[in-house]
Parts: sequence; C-alpha cells; structure tokens
Amino acid sequence: MNDVRININDLHPHLRYKLNRLLKLCEKNNLPVIITEGFRTVQKQDEIYAQGRTKPGIIVTQARGKDYQSQHQWGVAFDIAINIKGKEYDMGYIRKVANLAKSDNIGLYWGGDWTDFVDNLHFYLNKWGSTTCKLRKKYVTPDNFKKEWTAFVKRKKGLNIYKKNKKTVLKHLDYGTKVQVMFKGIYWAKIECNGTVGYMRKKYLR
Repeated sequence: MNDVRININDLHPHLRYKLNRLLKLCEKNNLPVIITEGFRTVQKQDEIYAQGRTKPGIIVTQARGKDYQSQHQWGVAFDIAINIKGKEYDMGYIRKVANLAKSDNIGLYWGGDWTDFVDNLHFYLNKWGSTTCKLRKKYVTPDNFKKEWTAFVKRKKGLNIYKKNKKTVLKHLDYGTKVQVMFKGIYWAKIECNGTVGYMRKKYLR
C-alpha cells in the first residue's frame, strides 16, 4: 500500500496530478511507495542543508533554503522511499518506480539521472529545468509563483472544460469558479476543478 506522508495540496497542480497517476501505477504494479518529502519551507531546507556541514550526518543536498535553491521550496518536486520493510532504499525497486515515473503516461524527471549530484529518491517537473534558476529569475519567491497555480472563470456566461481534443465538453463552469492551473499554452490551459481534468480557453481565465 502506498503511504503519502506529505500535504499533496502544497505541490504544484501539475505535479499533484502526475503524482496521483504515479501512485495508481505503482499500486497496479505492486510497487508500494512512501512519499517522504514534498514542499519545504526555507527553515526546513536550511536545516537539511546544514546536515553534514554544521550539523551531524551526511550531505544530502546542495540547495540552500534562504536562496530558494531547492525544487522542493517551489512545490515542483517530491521524494520517495519503498514501502517494504528492509527495502526502503533498494535501488532495484527505486529504478522500477523511476521507469514508471519517466514513462509517457506520467512524464516526470528523475534525480537519479543527474550526473553532478545524483538524487535517486527525487522526482520533479522539468518545465523549469533541473534547477531553480528559471523560477528564481522569473518569480523571485515561491509565493509569487504560487499565484499562478489558481485562476477564476471571468467569462460572464461561464466556460466549458474540454477533453484533449478541444471538442468534447466534460463540464461547464459558472462565472467566478476557481480552477487549479496545471499549465498554460498559447490559447488553452490545462486545469483541474473538483476532480475534473481538462482544457479551457486561456483568455477567459483570470
């Protein structure tokens, strides 16, 4: 059985969506996982950074909290372990999870593929790359970034949620309805609202 030990709502909506799909795949493939880490505050990240430097333990991160250097601080990454006693960090199991996570069905990226600082337990959205440089340059702080995670229907007569083909209507939302924004394209946004995932015209969201 999977064991989620984080507040999944602290993650970026698109990562949240992908994580839920990954959990279902892991369950289907008898690969029970523990989600051990998700969003981290500055204080928590700095405490982890101090490990192996000014505090006992081994170094597990190169990212400083005060500089927003960790993907965890931006809500675009999570860490796992295997939920089998004695196999929590077994690389055979972890690679199987990584193969599922990197598959076309999920599309996550894996810290185990890094070459400079390998992090086998780490999975992330790659839209902003493998570091936080782009995020810091564009948004400066995670709080500014999070403002783009939600939007509201601004069209007076409401707005439809469509399937990927942009023709089949899944649901109609009234004016003012709040949605979770996974990503925005030129004309469309992929969103989630009360369990319905689909596409909406971007220009009618605010």
